[in-house]
Amino acid sequence: MSAFTWGGAFDLLCWLTVLPALGFAGYRALRRSAEPAKLVVTWAICAVLLLLILSMIASADKKPAGALFVLIPSVFLAIIVAPAAARFLAKPLTDSFTGGDDEAARKPFYFLAEGKRRQGQLDEAVAEIRKQLELFPGDPAGYMMLATIQAEDLHDMTAASATLEELLARPSLAPQAAVAALHALADWQLQVGRDTSAARSALERVVKLFPDSQYSHAAQQRLARLGGVDETREFRENAKFQVQTRLGKVGLGQVSQPEIAPEDAEATAAEYVKQLAQFPADTETREKLAVLYAEQFQRLDLAADQLEQLISLPEETPKHIARWLNLLATLHIRCGQDRKAAETALRRIVERFPDTAMAEVAAMRASSLGLEFKAAEQPQVKRLGVYAKDLGLKKPEV
Repeated sequence: MSAFTWGGAFDLLCWLTVLPALGFAGYRALRRSAEPAKLVVTWAICAVLLLLILSMIASADKKPAGALFVLIPSVFLAIIVAPAAARFLAKPLTDSFTGGDDEAARKPFYFLAEGKRRQGQLDEAVAEIRKQLELFPGDPAGYMMLATIQAEDLHDMTAASATLEELLARPSLAPQAAVAALHALADWQLQVGRDTSAARSALERVVKLFPDSQYSHAAQQRLARLGGVDETREFRENAKFQVQTRLGKVGLGQVSQPEIAPEDAEATAAEYVKQLAQFPADTETREKLAVLYAEQFQRLDLAADQLEQLISLPEETPKHIARWLNLLATLHIRCGQDRKAAETALRRIVERFPDTAMAEVAAMRASSLGLEFKAAEQPQVKRLGVYAKDLGLKKPEV
């Protein structure tokens, strides 16, 4: 058994370091090579020549004249290795002038299809999109463009729905692409197919596929507004246009919303509560109900409760939350004359969203609240008085 030497340990460590590095470099070169078989043959020839050279060098001590024969395999090895070594060493310099020789990532191009669509050549545009989808299967942009032509240009909702269903069946489809496809399908069902039920089904799929997410929250907002789509369409189709003959002071007056009569306010509140009972996530209706409570019923406590429910929604964006806190401050100023409560609402924006534009605006507004209070100092007309009944004022269940 040979004795341990530090030189032998160092040689072993070098081999353990060099061999994995060479193996990784070889694997990477094979992955990037256009002709991996040819590359392996070249490596084999170089290995044979290198072993031959080493053996000749080892035997040079016994046969000094044999050292001259080392030049023969060395020349062949240099011929094989030198071009690749030169390219490797010169590549950083040449890339700085030529921009490199790496091939750009291949991606689909739909400009030809878009051009044919603009020229009205819809069949050719569809054929061009399908050609790109054969080269790049599952590309969401291609599917969406194809469905757009089928729905908006050909008015074929059956084909458009089938195209989007094929896209949604892709296992690697990103959530954003799936949500965009379902929202587009809902839009086309409303605009082209005039089918509110089918649009509702598409949005309900978003809620089912992505529960407790921003995607689900946005879909629920649209679902809450679908109830009046058919009524709105019928109103627009049956509306009679009338020309006002007396214009009065054109351009000199201020546009203002008509005041709501007491009985209309109670009916509107009841309608809002009914809507929220069916669609608790309808933020637009809840915001309108809060303003109605404060301005028409002088119930700032109920208004604040509705706004707090909106502010506490986990799926809402910071922009919307900041807007509702600003609205809460406005109601405290306009209806409650409570400067401290308004400052608290604005301070919540600064604390919740520090170092943002929303926080800066809230801080600036808080510093100028005195001007808002001075502008709000006018007689408050209490239209409804105090009612024993609370029609439409009960808290909607969330």
